[in-house]
Amino acid sequence: MKSTRRKFLKTIAAGVIGGEIISASAGPAFAKSEPYADGFDVAKGFKVFEQTTQKNMMKLAETIIPGCGNFGMKDKLMKYLYGSKGTASFFDAGFWNIDAVCRKKFKVPFYSLENKQDIYTIVKYISINNRGFFVSFKKLVVQFYYTDPKVWKTLSYDGPPQPRGFMDYTEAPVLAKKAK
Repeated sequence: MKSTRRKFLKTIAAGVIGGEIISASAGPAFAKSEPYADGFDVAKGFKVFEQTTQKNMMKLAETIIPGCGNFGMKDKLMKYLYGSKGTASFFDAGFWNIDAVCRKKFKVPFYSLENKQDIYTIVKYISINNRGFFVSFKKLVVQFYYTDPKVWKTLSYDGPPQPRGFMDYTEAPVLAKKAK
């Protein structure tokens, strides 16, 4: 299947429309308050995404797409994770792994690394040895970043030309019926 600009733009438009539908119909996962500021319970007595994990999450997100924090990436990720406890547990374990590897090798948490080569070393190690986590997180960050209309403006893309996205020219157009 050949990738085209049209397919890319359709995918982005579908992501935005889907995101709007989900955010309009979702309950506590998209509430205005931040019940996850200091982490949240996924089961009684099992708390995930505490402050250190959130800092590690944003360090990895900024490594994947520099500047994504300027577009509210932390809030988007936390809202998503708060709404999906199983996914939150999976990603929390992945960030624990990153932090453990980093503390063993460099004696500091991942979020405090400054040297680009050290960051690259940890990210490369995780992308190979914890591939499922890394690929899933990278996909999530890219999805949230490129479906943000504020990002579109920085890319000189004005968004879909119609409320429902681009027309599919492979199908015959539907003509409007005349009112009587």
